[in-house]
Amino acid sequence: MAGVLRTACRAAAAFTSRGAFAQQLRQAFTSAVEAPTVWVFLGPPGVGKGTYSVRVAKAFGMDHIAAGDLVRAEMKSGSQLGAEMKSIVDTGALLPDALILKVMRERMRLSSSRGITSFLLDGFPRTAEQADALEEIGNVQLALNLSLRQEILVEKCMGRRICKKCGSNYNIADIYLPATADQPEIVMPPLDPPTACLPHLEQRSDDNEPTIRRRLEVYHAAARPVEEFYAARGTLVDFEITGGIPETLPRLLEVLKGLPSQQEAAVA
Repeated sequence: MAGVLRTACRAAAAFTSRGAFAQQLRQAFTSAVEAPTVWVFLGPPGVGKGTYSVRVAKAFGMDHIAAGDLVRAEMKSGSQLGAEMKSIVDTGALLPDALILKVMRERMRLSSSRGITSFLLDGFPRTAEQADALEEIGNVQLALNLSLRQEILVEKCMGRRICKKCGSNYNIADIYLPATADQPEIVMPPLDPPTACLPHLEQRSDDNEPTIRRRLEVYHAAARPVEEFYAARGTLVDFEITGGIPETLPRLLEVLKGLPSQQEAAVA
């Protein structure tokens, strides 16, 4: 483990310079397009970034890029980079900028080469340094900050399942919390898999309670500077999830359609 962390730290050191880090991202995004439109979805593990970002990207015709999916694919590939990532992720720690950048850069370059001009980034940026670099190379119009009560986040993370055959994501957690004096009622039915996927379900190695709680601690420590970064630029939109997909998605789409950038696009 110490060797892996030393390797990761040495790689991260290569990107200590803000200019060098931004330049790498700029090359990834702008090989085929100039100043792409970018939305970023922020939020802790288990909040539903993947669930909602996929649906929002489809609704608005954007290219969805999930940092977590790219990392998991790399870890499953058997590569040396994937092994380094897994050793870090399994502890609940955040990946160094250099490692997450490597997989993001390749995915962004592929999209740019196809002429794609709008991106919805799920799980990136995770640090203020990443946010700063991203701001330089794209028109970040929105940073949507999803939130959910802590006890539900833990339960949802533990309920996550992935079909290793088709790659679909499900959640077997069945959540109900009654309303209190200062909190609304929360009803979140499970997102059950179809029968065909049942034999192929697997749980992520880091979706155990100690690691989940550690990841949440690490996330919140790193997230505040990112939230402050986007709040200072007037692009941060907070959105609390209080129900399942049927209740939440229409409400979220209405919020997004009401953004100034979308209203201007509709007029144009």
